[in-house]
Amino acid sequence: MRIPIVLLLAWLLGGCQAEASPPVTPFDYQLHDPAGTPLNLGQATRQLASADVIMVGELHGHRAIHRFQAELLARLLAQPRPLALAMEQFSRDRQPVLDAYLAGKLAEDAFIEQANAWPGYRRDYRPLVELARREGIDVLAANAPRYIVRCIGREGPGYLDRLPASHRAWVAERLTLADDGYKARFMASRHHGQAPTEFQFAAQASWDDTMAESIANYLQAHPGYRVMLTVGRFHIGDGLGTAQRLQQRAPGLKLALLYPVVPGENAPPPPLWRLAVATPPEPSTGGPPLAVPREEPDC
Repeated sequence: MRIPIVLLLAWLLGGCQAEASPPVTPFDYQLHDPAGTPLNLGQATRQLASADVIMVGELHGHRAIHRFQAELLARLLAQPRPLALAMEQFSRDRQPVLDAYLAGKLAEDAFIEQANAWPGYRRDYRPLVELARREGIDVLAANAPRYIVRCIGREGPGYLDRLPASHRAWVAERLTLADDGYKARFMASRHHGQAPTEFQFAAQASWDDTMAESIANYLQAHPGYRVMLTVGRFHIGDGLGTAQRLQQRAPGLKLALLYPVVPGENAPPPPLWRLAVATPPEPSTGGPPLAVPREEPDC
């Protein structure tokens, strides 16, 4: 007998479903729609039923956000419209490894090793992948490989022209490098006190454009489907980044952007949803993990 999906989720997360109440512990969350109305998960998923792409921003490593992502995925899977999961946390070159694991052809330890899974995979992302595996849905390794992104940051977008065709396909066909609002927001940020360079913005764009292209291509090949994306919150802030790049590629898609905030931060502007969570006991970030778990090729 198949285990009901809500019971499987409780086992994977090690607890019961979060109640719709203000966040107190590191595991609590409260979702608000774009109008600021607090919703429980059932109400939220009914409103999200018409969205073609649901982008769930995260502070990487925040337990409440990862809990919410898994609980939301379980609810969406219970709806009749077919769904795929897209993840920033896996890169296109590892799609065959991900597919092999989902098909039961690869053991979990080998999958984690060969897929270059992020640090904290078992704690943060395993519930998502296991739900997808159990329900037989596609999981998109949506991102560009880190070593290619790193080389773009060092040598500029021209680095892509030197890649073999097979490797070039792991990054979006075109990068959006125009002087738009996203570029302004990125260039205004600081890393170790230093202003970003044009090459570093090109590296950032390679993430956003690749994830956007991955989703657009999948939905074009699978009419009637929808996609849930897990992604660092910077990539969807103010409706820019990955969200903006996807809308440019597929203007007819209806997007829902769920943006997490901790106490003291302003609510995101409409049409973004607000996912209120408690301040985590350890720092969380909206960008990729600082630790690189595997040795990667040089430029």
